[in-house]
This record gives sequence, structure tokens and C-alpha cells, in this order.
Amino acid sequence: MIYAIVISALLSSTAAIELSEKNWDAETAGKSVFIKFYAPWCGHCKKLKPDWDKLMDEINGGPGSLVADVDCTGEGQSLCQKHGVGGYPTLKYGDPGDLQDYQGGRDFNSLKKFAEENLGPTCGPANLDLCSDEVKKKIEGYMAMSPDRLEGKIRNAIRIVEEEVPFMKKVSAHMKKAKSEL
Repeated sequence: MIYAIVISALLSSTAAIELSEKNWDAETAGKSVFIKFYAPWCGHCKKLKPDWDKLMDEINGGPGSLVADVDCTGEGQSLCQKHGVGGYPTLKYGDPGDLQDYQGGRDFNSLKKFAEENLGPTCGPANLDLCSDEVKKKIEGYMAMSPDRLEGKIRNAIRIVEEEVPFMKKVSAHMKKAKSEL
């Protein structure tokens, strides 16, 4: 009886990873990703699900790649907004901080071929050997900082982008306009 339960559990298991704001950083760190942003009620999403689940089973587990789901109606709603999802399903891939739209086929063979050719380790703290010398030096500098100092630098960079860059853009536009009037 226990043997049957274990076999049943193994056969029905899926390497499905559901991403949310809470686990995004931990799950995607140092990986190239292939993400399906979906809504559970969507007919196209339901049609894609078996092939996507099979892809997750076959691809996940490797060190540098991740195939995952984001439920845009649940805990992943903020991620869908952040990544500009406008319809379902939306497939995106690449570096977690700079996702690109996937435009290929939606059948299993097309998805698998794409994943095998495009996913893998990326430059980062866990893969410094994949970084250019310039980027490697920056990462090593950040890694030498205390967590508190690094968090402070992040907060400052965000503040500059959110508060200072809009003013910089206005000044730049003003300067260009003044120059063209000469």
C-alpha cells in the first residue's frame, strides 16, 4: 500500500515553480529564465499548461536555468505589472532583470528547443567566469561589502532613479531645445 502511494506521488509530481514577489529573487538568482505569465481562467493558458508542465519537468533542476509560472490573478499580480504583461499567456525569457518577449511556437517541441538553446548560467556572483573583466570587478566589489552597506547603495541608486533622473531628463530636454534655437 505505501509502495503504491509513493509511486503515485512520484508519477504525479511536477517540478512546477510558481513565482511571486516573495520568492522571485531567491528562485531566479544567477539563472536565465523562461516564464509563463498566466490567468487560471484563460483558455489559451489551459491549452498551453500540459506542454509547459512537461517543459518544467524536463528543464528544471539544472544549475543555471529556470522554467516557471506566474499567476497574474494571484500572488504574482505585481510581477505581471512590473514585467508589462498585457495578455495571457505571456511568455518571457532571459535575465530576470531584463526579460524579453518570447515569440516562438507554443507546442512542446518548439518550447523545449528554445529552452535548450537559450537558457543556461549567466554572469553573476555564482558564475564570475562568464563575466567580462569590468563586470567581474564590479561584482567582486559588491561582494566585498557588508549586506547593510550593499542595501544602502541599492536604496540610494533607487532614489536617484526615482527622484533625480526625471529632473535630469527635463534639464537635458531644455538644453537641447535651447541649443536648437541658436
